Amino acid sequence: MSITIETRNPTVFVSLPAYALGKTLGLDAAMKELHRQVEHPDAASLPAARVIARLRTLADIGLRIDTGGTQLCAVRSRHADEAWKSGAPIWFSVDDDNEATTDTLRYMLEAVSDLDVPRIVIAPYIIRGGETLTHVMVNVDLPRIVTTERRLPMSGARLRPVSKGGFGLVAMNRAALGAVRDACEHLAYIDTDGVERLALFFAEIRDKRWLHDDFSFFARVPKHVTVEALLTGVTSHAGESLDLRAVEGTELCVEALS
Repeated sequence: MSITIETRNPTVFVSLPAYALGKTLGLDAAMKELHRQVEHPDAASLPAARVIARLRTLADIGLRIDTGGTQLCAVRSRHADEAWKSGAPIWFSVDDDNEATTDTLRYMLEAVSDLDVPRIVIAPYIIRGGETLTHVMVNVDLPRIVTTERRLPMSGARLRPVSKGGFGLVAMNRAALGAVRDACEHLAYIDTDGVERLALFFAEIRDKRWLHDDFSFFARVPKHVTVEALLTGVTSHAGESLDLRAVEGTELCVEALS
């Protein structure tokens, strides 16, 4: 079950997998409830609904929500396909339990706004159950060795290169999505609706390690595509907030994904 809200010539295509709410309320009721939350977000809304409402203040958006997809690798692949077909310069993917402030979302969009340079930006967040008294586990593999950072010209927000991360808060421009599609032409498949798509998030095993949907995607990103973690802003995942300045260990001892 999905809904796509059409905006003429959207500048940002937003996608949201919302299986949990669909399981709780039923597919149709969940879709109606999410539509209501996006239109009238409040403290009781899903975090992602508030994210979408904030994005609408920053850009003209197209929106796809799925409440019935049980295989996340298939759902994300459909979202990537819809983002491509929308023609939008930017694809923004948010999971239902993730949130970011308006400023953080603005930084993410700015980070991929150079449309001629293929870029992907990941907003770090605390992994569910990943906070203890001594360290925090986040969803990006920030290198231990300090690498060259990039500062955005308008906001001054900071970013550093990473190779992969969780897909709860991700923005990429069309050049990056096109590059991944070109690298994955061999993953064409016929979906359940009869439409041919590319399985960009198809899970696989590499070097005897099981790569789930998000890590499989990043393993397929060509080397010339820039992948960065945002280090300015505030995110929240499953109710746990994170000041992104902490990801470098300036305020917290942060353990990155291995």
